[in-house]
Amino acid sequence: MVASARPDLRHRGNEVSALRAAIRGRGGRLIGGAVLAALLAAASQAYAAAAADERVLPPLQTEGPFGSTIRLELYDRLRGELVDWFATAPNKSNSSYQYNFIGNKFQLGLRVRADPYELFVQFQDSTVANLPRRGVGFGATYFANTPHTPQNGTNLRNAWASTQALFGVDGLFLKGGRQLYSSGMEAPPKDPSLSWLQANRLSQRLIGPFDWTHTGRSQDGGQVGYDAEAWNATFFGFKPTFGGYKVDANRELDAYLIGAVGSLKELDWLGKTVGQLSYYYYDDSRDVLYVDNRPSAALQADKGRSARIHTIGANLVHTFPLGAGEVDGLTYGYGQFGDWQSLTQRAWAYGVETGYRLTELWAKPWLRVGINSASGDTDPNDDTHGTFFQILPTAQLYAQFPFYNMMNNQDVLAQCILQPDPRLSFRLDFHWLRVNSSRDLVYSGGGATSNTFFGYTGTPANGRNELAYLTHLFLGIQATQNVLLNLFYAHAWGQGIIHSNFVGDGADYGYAEMVFTY
Repeated sequence: MVASARPDLRHRGNEVSALRAAIRGRGGRLIGGAVLAALLAAASQAYAAAAADERVLPPLQTEGPFGSTIRLELYDRLRGELVDWFATAPNKSNSSYQYNFIGNKFQLGLRVRADPYELFVQFQDSTVANLPRRGVGFGATYFANTPHTPQNGTNLRNAWASTQALFGVDGLFLKGGRQLYSSGMEAPPKDPSLSWLQANRLSQRLIGPFDWTHTGRSQDGGQVGYDAEAWNATFFGFKPTFGGYKVDANRELDAYLIGAVGSLKELDWLGKTVGQLSYYYYDDSRDVLYVDNRPSAALQADKGRSARIHTIGANLVHTFPLGAGEVDGLTYGYGQFGDWQSLTQRAWAYGVETGYRLTELWAKPWLRVGINSASGDTDPNDDTHGTFFQILPTAQLYAQFPFYNMMNNQDVLAQCILQPDPRLSFRLDFHWLRVNSSRDLVYSGGGATSNTFFGYTGTPANGRNELAYLTHLFLGIQATQNVLLNLFYAHAWGQGIIHSNFVGDGADYGYAEMVFTY
């Protein structure tokens, strides 16, 4: 896992039986348990087979005209999920805070390359089933976006063309059409540690394809820039599509994104260092009711009024050898200004993390600590909105049990990452979660999913700051070259804010998934 940019995966062996029992849910529903049992059986067999057989399947590729190559690409992800949300009084009688559901995402793509040109078209089919009709949590969010179960949607996920030598100038690039965009990933580094840190601790905090959901989100528009040996400059303009928790994702949002990013690449004289400066502009003119800490009358009065938000930021990542291992450090910061409907937007966010990886020991243990913090609004009745707005992120990368995100949040974390084998990845996280403003909300969600659904939800802090203690474990098994198995389990111990809003103070979330790529 550490050697690649794919999201990591985790678990301990003694958690598996508990997860299998929990995923059954009430009433003996076995959908999630059946998926998990099948994946566990497949994992042991496939891993043993992979250890003895290193054959590589050839790509579905052929030679085309004008020196091109034509390749067919397949992707399928099957995931069973269990949710045991913080219980509320009405939910306690109908059990809709506790449920299992299942989803599948299938993608079929065609890629044509003829250096320096590339064309990619990808169709996607998304299915989600067994959703709660009167539930809470992100399973219920699918139903809120599309009020039936099972639900299915097909969409054009990618349809773009690009060149790396515009007007015959090497490095001058252009990419236009429907595409995926991840903030922070404009210039991926070559070093494995830098690559993991950039992909897992910096990228997609503000803009991402939201691929953790069963639909995801695309961007219609284009990127243009210059990619040099030491630096990269990228400029883009996008109109985001529906998606995320909305399976019908072909249409575009009534919103716009514009951005400019300058990236410093790895240079010998700087050691293992990468950095970025970024500017993002988000214009949201959807006729929806916003979610923030204002009184309901003020929210209703602003319904249909636009938000125009400017975000300026920077990040830096550096690693260096020390003793028997390697030290890493990263930092980022964002400032926001503009208009939040009738209010003035003024907000901030920052993060500082460091770690030490013992590269010479078995499993290469990597211990990391850090703090990530973003502002909340301190006065719901003034003319300033002080809550940091996360735009259109892949929130699950940083809130892997996503009952929160980085808006009005302080996350003090500790991580342990192990890689005992190139095919096995473990990760254990601890999080101490608070809000920065007790007069604001606890926010969750990953941004706009349609023109009728705001995309973020909020729970009142009720004058309290303590949200929860959270721990979660991941296990990733690269069973074969084409099959990846992921297991995840998380438990949250609710604190003051949870106690003031819910009957139950504990919550659990887990999933088992199989990912096939070819």
